[in-house]
Amino acid sequence: MWHYMLKKGSRPVVTKVSQMIDTSSHKQKKYISLMVVPSYSTGKTRTLRVPRLLFHGVIIALLVISAVVLGFYLQSSYFRRTAIGLESSLEQTEARYTEFRAYAEMVQDGLMETAAQIYEELNETEYRANIELNRQARTHQTELEIIFDQIEEIERAIREMDEDRQTFIDGLSARGAVIPPVADLLDSLEQAQAQLRAHSRIHNPMLLQENPAPHGVTLLSASTTTNEACAAQVQAHLQIIMDELAVQRKLTDNALEYHARMDLYLRNFPTLWPIEGNISSGFGWRSNPFGGGGSEWHDGIDIPAPRGTEIHAAGGGVVLYAQWRNGYGNTVVICHGLGKVTLYAHTSRNLVEAGQQVQRGEVIALVGSTGRSTAPHLHYEVQIDGVAVNPMPFLNEHF
Repeated sequence: MWHYMLKKGSRPVVTKVSQMIDTSSHKQKKYISLMVVPSYSTGKTRTLRVPRLLFHGVIIALLVISAVVLGFYLQSSYFRRTAIGLESSLEQTEARYTEFRAYAEMVQDGLMETAAQIYEELNETEYRANIELNRQARTHQTELEIIFDQIEEIERAIREMDEDRQTFIDGLSARGAVIPPVADLLDSLEQAQAQLRAHSRIHNPMLLQENPAPHGVTLLSASTTTNEACAAQVQAHLQIIMDELAVQRKLTDNALEYHARMDLYLRNFPTLWPIEGNISSGFGWRSNPFGGGGSEWHDGIDIPAPRGTEIHAAGGGVVLYAQWRNGYGNTVVICHGLGKVTLYAHTSRNLVEAGQQVQRGEVIALVGSTGRSTAPHLHYEVQIDGVAVNPMPFLNEHF
């Protein structure tokens, strides 16, 4: 350390401080001398002795304080910068929060609007669904009513079919009772019909009780289960009707099959009334129609009718005779097979010729009063193997 000393009127003399202190002194080593030199020339220089330990302690304390102050300063600067950064970040966060809040409110408004639209759409969809269900229910109701009407119509047709078939069979029986081949076929037909009727609920009350028909149509609701149950019931009943219809068809087909086998005999067998009218003279003994008393044998029946009335063949066959015959006048004789012959007398005009094939019910002549006759009428005979028999058992059908 250097010490500058100034003397008046001379230049400064520089002397080291170490030269001014006696370092060899033990006492000197315990202290540190501090010289206070005034900044003006007239001032008095002073020397302060400070214990070395105190000096060092002060220096260390100053250094520690400086370090602490510096540390506090640096830390305060860091905290200040951090606070500034946090404040800036907070401001940015607040700005973002404000922006996010505005966006969230906008999204919430949009969601609320969407939810309201969805709710309205759901309500409208549910309303439309209910309307559609009601419409479908009404449609199903109408369809079921139509189906029930159809079922009733089918049942009526089945009943009519059964009645017509029975009438048809009764007619066959009436026509074929006097025809031996037909009688045997009728017995077979009755047996076949009985076997088929065992599966018919019309002819078998037990089947009808096991499968009762539903009575009427109940009002349907919009419930799918109710519709399905009612549809299932209708379907089951319809199946029963279809089964019954199948049985009736089998019965009818069976009757037609036997009719086809009988037809060879029935279409030729004379069971048809040749004309409509009341019988004025029957088969057998009668009073003489020309007077004079007494009685005579009558081989046929007389049916009065206006002149020109059409006469029909009582059955199909071949014309054996178609001309004048004494007492009978204009006469037509038809052979029907199996030894059966019919005779039509007193006609005003014959419309067929010998050898001609005629069909059952075909017009063969016109009513007249030719030959031994008192008034227009038809004399009708039935002969079996050349012998006249009573025609009445044969007249089972009217034309």
